[in-house]
Amino acid sequence: MDFIRRAWLFTKAKISRTILLIVAFTAILVFVFSGLIINSAANKSIENAKTAAGATVSLSVNMQNVVKQAQSTSSSSSTDSSSSSDEGEQNGRFNITMPTIEESTAQEISELDNVSSYNFSYSASADASSGITKVSESTTTSSNAEGSNGGMFGGGGGPGGQSQGDFTIQGTNDLSTDSSFSSSYELISGRAIEASDEGTNNVVIESTLAEQNDLKVGSTFVLTDSNSQTYTMTIVGIFTTTSSSTQQSIAYMNTMYTALSVPNAIKQTTGQISTASYSMSNPAKSSTFVKAANKLVDDDTFQVSADTAAYENVKTSLGNVASFAKNIVILVAIAGAIILALIVMLMVRERRFEIGVLMSLGEAKAKIVGQFFVELFMVMIVSVGIATAAGNVVGNVVGQQLLKQETTSAQTTGMQRPGGNGNAAGNGTGQSMGNPPANGGGFMGGAGRAFGFGQSSAQIKALEKLDIKTSPSKVALLVGIAILITLVAVGLASIGILRLNPKQVLTS
Repeated sequence: MDFIRRAWLFTKAKISRTILLIVAFTAILVFVFSGLIINSAANKSIENAKTAAGATVSLSVNMQNVVKQAQSTSSSSSTDSSSSSDEGEQNGRFNITMPTIEESTAQEISELDNVSSYNFSYSASADASSGITKVSESTTTSSNAEGSNGGMFGGGGGPGGQSQGDFTIQGTNDLSTDSSFSSSYELISGRAIEASDEGTNNVVIESTLAEQNDLKVGSTFVLTDSNSQTYTMTIVGIFTTTSSSTQQSIAYMNTMYTALSVPNAIKQTTGQISTASYSMSNPAKSSTFVKAANKLVDDDTFQVSADTAAYENVKTSLGNVASFAKNIVILVAIAGAIILALIVMLMVRERRFEIGVLMSLGEAKAKIVGQFFVELFMVMIVSVGIATAAGNVVGNVVGQQLLKQETTSAQTTGMQRPGGNGNAAGNGTGQSMGNPPANGGGFMGGAGRAFGFGQSSAQIKALEKLDIKTSPSKVALLVGIAILITLVAVGLASIGILRLNPKQVLTS
């Protein structure tokens, strides 16, 4: 084991050369280690994002089939009246009858696995009777604001020429689970509509409407429907918008939230809803839930579809960071091995006389190569220690910068795209016809959410920070890579030595 002692003595004697090697090796290992922990943190964040970003599955009317049925009905009726048919074709109008969903069916779906919360909605129109007047254009600063942010069909109108009353009555089983409400509005007084409000006339109204009519929590007013039936409403909450895009929208100001029983009573129906949305506990299992849910509904009339755009956005951004970090590890390890090999080669050339003397004294070539390996191995141990201490700092800086670039790139792409996925949550199927205009409502809103706009705070948090931490497994992997780099560097540098004999070395 004499070659180990020689390696130690040489390392001490050539301290400046040893320091140079430590600096070079440390620089290589710092980037290798940073890549390892960034890759690990990104992969872990992808797993955490399954819960943080969330996913929504929506049960809604299959609009494509409804339109096809309307077209088919219109075509068959055209044989009876050619003139009316021509007019219909010119105007592109069809008599569309919107089917409703049985609440019992939606409730059955909510009992499937992977549901963390759910929300049912049903809308209707009502007129003011006493104690309240609607917000009109003269009340707001923007005369053309109404309908500009009203989603697919404005404040409460729908296909088929449904009449619009003074107010949109938006029924819900639980307002706190309505993502279209929570993403753009907040309660400033009172409470939200709850399951216990079913069968009552409790209502949540908008703050401008409340101020205009001098109403507050506990106040009452009367509405009337198209059948002259009156409803005495009791205010339990007041909300306002958190989005500048809806501040002047008359449609949202004239929207009221009630229990599902109120729009059912107005429409003279029982246990009906227009849409249902289910929040998934694990977004990765959304497709399994969709398959199970579709078996419980008539897929000719209704559809169950998943909106995992937020999770996929987070997954893609973090996946890019993880992939980039992995490439850093591979490229830096290869480049590091080559660089160290070149440095060792230069040092070996300067020690040819020493090598020749050792070989002439009968020292085995393997031990001479072993001495070089031990010298570099001692340097490696010091470099690993420094790299482990510095890796967290460098990894945090590099990782956060990579994540910032990925997030910015995703948002820029979302702004440049003319549209997005026609997912259930964004194309009008994820909310009832006549939902109040929300920031991110309608088709373009769904596209925006898919690229980071209008996401919930939990979704944004999933992309805000990587949890960069050193772990024993990563340190062990770093040591393994460092040893591999050392072996490659010494091996490349020793190729020339193994081919020479003592006379060639001493006389060259």
